[in-house]
Amino acid sequence: MSKPSPFGDPSTHRNWKTILADHESSGLSVKKFCEQNDINLGYFYERRAAHKKSANRKSTRESCDIIRIIEEEYRPRSFGGKTLKFLPHQRRIANEMFRLEDVPGKPGQQRFKYTTMVWSCPKKSGKTEIAGAVTYAFARLFGGEMYSIANDLEGAKNRMFDRVEQSLIMLREHDRERFDQVVLTNSRGGVATRGQIEFADDNQRNHGPHTLRYIASDYAGEAGAMNSLVVFDELWAVSSERGERLWTEMQPIPNLAASIRFVTTYAGFYGESGLLWRLYENVVKPDPHTNEEHGRRIEGLEDLPIYLSDDGATIVYWDHEARMPWHTEEALGRAQTDPSMIGRESEYRRLWHNEWSSGVEAFIEMGVVDRAIARGEMAGLENNLSQIMRGVEAGAGALV
Repeated sequence: MSKPSPFGDPSTHRNWKTILADHESSGLSVKKFCEQNDINLGYFYERRAAHKKSANRKSTRESCDIIRIIEEEYRPRSFGGKTLKFLPHQRRIANEMFRLEDVPGKPGQQRFKYTTMVWSCPKKSGKTEIAGAVTYAFARLFGGEMYSIANDLEGAKNRMFDRVEQSLIMLREHDRERFDQVVLTNSRGGVATRGQIEFADDNQRNHGPHTLRYIASDYAGEAGAMNSLVVFDELWAVSSERGERLWTEMQPIPNLAASIRFVTTYAGFYGESGLLWRLYENVVKPDPHTNEEHGRRIEGLEDLPIYLSDDGATIVYWDHEARMPWHTEEALGRAQTDPSMIGRESEYRRLWHNEWSSGVEAFIEMGVVDRAIARGEMAGLENNLSQIMRGVEAGAGALV
């Protein structure tokens, strides 16, 4: 049984980081240090081993090849030639999502730990750019047949696919040698040909050809595709039966070296965004009464809203917090008071807080009612609202 520690609760990770650091700086043996600080010797060794294991896991996450390729090579057009750099929270999420693990019984072979990844956060959080960056890095490292899918053909082209195409144009301008190594151009030197980008064979793990195409979510001609990467943009908008069939058709393929689905999206609408809702409900597990999210969490990432499916194959990052540097209180305030959002509070919360919406607004906002009552009371008028409501309820009962 552990003795009480002057450092506080010995089960907390933060206190034990302090304890271990104090031991290293003390110059004492483990036994002497534990005696002086009234710490159980066996428990000290146990916690030190757990700390080292956690540190090793963190180091592995930081060496994710997807992140490395993005930060070395992927150049968004809006960055003026500079490469994309992840913010700290994005780096932690992406490193977890794109973890590789050893294949049992096959020494030297690795697969993605997760096969379906969902990246969902408020408006203007860079979701589409991240989708483009992930696709570029996947093409460089894993290749195969890759697809950009959105609710319609224009969206499928103008979102992720267009970001990848523009980044390759920027790569050509700023690093021609790398560009020639990465992509096969058409006869006119263009990057895309008939809705397709072809990447050069550069020892990717999947067999070539390595192509990126864009298709709409209701497209019916992809049966039998050997899809290595499928990126669904704004999955909330996929509501048709054909769209759901395409989602099923584009499942990750287990006999490929690498095959995953990556989703970027806002929250959707109750009763309409059925496919996304099932993902959200089964993995994030919202309480039906409070909407509090109770999904399975990941050790070491409990401070971020990341959830795992029961079978461990799907990982969902579902954030309600606007975390980007430009998400200031002033900017969010302007978004809320924008004329397009007047009388549409639920839509504002769907876009800027990533909350599910019924798509139906109150006929009269309660704030308007409260202000009217306050003005009436200031004028000396009697508040008869409760009597009126009882009358309405009685009338409704009589009709029944």
